[in-house]
Amino acid sequence: MIFGFMSSVCPPLSLTELIDKAKHYNYEHLELRVEWDHGHGVELDSSQQELNEAKQQFADSGITLSCIATGVRFISPDAEKRTEQVDLLKRYIDLSEKMGAENIRIFGDPVPKTPNEVDQTLDWEAEGIRACDGLAGEAGVALCLETHGNLLASYLAEVLYRAEAKNTFVNWHAGHHVRHGQPVDVAYVHLRNKVRHAHVNFGDEGPMPDTEKESLTFLKEDNYDGFISIEVINPKDSDAVLQRHAELYKTL
Repeated sequence: MIFGFMSSVCPPLSLTELIDKAKHYNYEHLELRVEWDHGHGVELDSSQQELNEAKQQFADSGITLSCIATGVRFISPDAEKRTEQVDLLKRYIDLSEKMGAENIRIFGDPVPKTPNEVDQTLDWEAEGIRACDGLAGEAGVALCLETHGNLLASYLAEVLYRAEAKNTFVNWHAGHHVRHGQPVDVAYVHLRNKVRHAHVNFGDEGPMPDTEKESLTFLKEDNYDGFISIEVINPKDSDAVLQRHAELYKTL
């Protein structure tokens, strides 16, 4: 497993500063959250020169750019808005190819409650993924649909099946589906061998939470060699978060 963190842990920091933090705490990769005006400077409107310089910084540092974390989702009842999201993801695929990012995070929630609405929403998400999956493969980047909000692992697996996806995998954040009543062991039945990126949050104090420990243990037992990324959004003390997570991760 390759351990790193999302820029949301340190939103104001420049890419240089993020890389310095990663090195200081012995992290191996960075995940860049776009669309939130973080200080890293890698966005769709960045100049080619800015992107070239950022890519060179990663290359020189030995820190991997694991993921471009987007808010793209294809679940709107408005077909025009879904098309806009497809076009947006295609632009992120181009950005990721230019930057050498390995993954792009996308969403598929919120999922409605009635069976007919659920079925339609999963279809829309699969349709959007199908429109971009091949392009992502050609660019050498994987799409990672997150178990975010109430997109349960079972729903996510169904989306990938309907999309007939070859270059779309899972960003596993167990805390979300656990909050919505789907235990880690049940979720992993649907996600096994599909996970390429994962999010964790070990909280502020005490031992590693059971949800995080269980999910990481499942991955470890299956010899998972993908990315684990800390997602703590806008903490008061980013250094404390990075130090705590680094120390607890070693306990595995």
